[in-house]
Amino acid sequence: MNFHLCLSTMLFVCAKAAAGPVIVQDDFESGMSQWHADPPERIAIIPEEGTSNHVLRLTPERREFTQVMLAGSSTFTNVRVEGRFLFPTDGDGYLGFIYNHQQDDRRTDSGVIYVKSNGSYLRISPHFDGNPSWRLYEEFRVDLEGDRRIRTRTWYPFRLEVSGHVATLAIGDLEHPLVRFRGAPAALGALGLEARPGGGEPVWVDDIIVSRLSTGNAIAPRGTPSAWEILGPFQPGDPGFHEAPELPQDGWTPLTLDQRGALITGRYTQYRSGDKDWVYLRHRFQTMDPKSGPRWLAASSANRLDVWLNGYFRGTVAEERFIWSDYLTSTEHPGARVPIDPTVGSNEIIIRVHGRRFAGGGMFLSLLPRQAPDSR
Repeated sequence: MNFHLCLSTMLFVCAKAAAGPVIVQDDFESGMSQWHADPPERIAIIPEEGTSNHVLRLTPERREFTQVMLAGSSTFTNVRVEGRFLFPTDGDGYLGFIYNHQQDDRRTDSGVIYVKSNGSYLRISPHFDGNPSWRLYEEFRVDLEGDRRIRTRTWYPFRLEVSGHVATLAIGDLEHPLVRFRGAPAALGALGLEARPGGGEPVWVDDIIVSRLSTGNAIAPRGTPSAWEILGPFQPGDPGFHEAPELPQDGWTPLTLDQRGALITGRYTQYRSGDKDWVYLRHRFQTMDPKSGPRWLAASSANRLDVWLNGYFRGTVAEERFIWSDYLTSTEHPGARVPIDPTVGSNEIIIRVHGRRFAGGGMFLSLLPRQAPDSR
């Protein structure tokens, strides 16, 4: 897949921004007074073997992210974060660059781009209420090959630039970014670093410099209004698998599409903050002639979906490993098709989204005309 071609539908190409005044500088020779560690026992400053230098070490947790957040950075705008990192051991090394981290008494959301040593790639993975979302952005994965391949026990410089919803990350060659992404959950928030849950390996970080950008592109993503509305979140229950859910008519809000046309339901469902992880989607439409009206609901979804039309259960869409924007035309990523039979006049589709899935929280949806579901 041509990565840069894919970017044209999702990413905003920024002009180069020059670095301004330095805000924070830390070589980890004087403790961690500028950082908040979570959990603190998984983060330490250690000597680099064979040198007098000290580095920040993040060690993964089994089930939780290990994170360190830069104190006082929640109000930073138009910033550049530079430093260097190293994976000191073989195995499943992981470093996430956190930006626009927002936390209140209800939930935590942030932008995240991460680099992985084992496999040598970048992924985009915003966290929605603490849940990573890499299943929603696999088409933007960047494989680091050849001279850019990540090797263990090797220091790599990095540069993260954040301006509004737009984040740019460069590794190694700092003048040529690997990715620009404009889909962070918020336009402002704290900066930080993270190591991945699981049986992974530690990562070292050193020589952090945070500076202002003299120019920036603090442009909010222009979400496209969709034909869908959303209601919820709700705590899971069982309204009857083959029965239309009895839902109120009030409380529905418009749901926008991201730059690819995806619906990101992870912005609404709870993951870490509670058990309200179901939402409902609604689409109303008119059919003048059933012969020319829509016949299929097409979906590429990271979450299980239950579908009703006019109160009648029509089927279930199983969750996929990833969602793909080419699901309407690709034989490699065909998604799913649910038959619908709209009547003349007003019609209403209701979709129940099962939200509790690790790295899930989004889908593509389309109505297709009366033709074979596999005619691609």
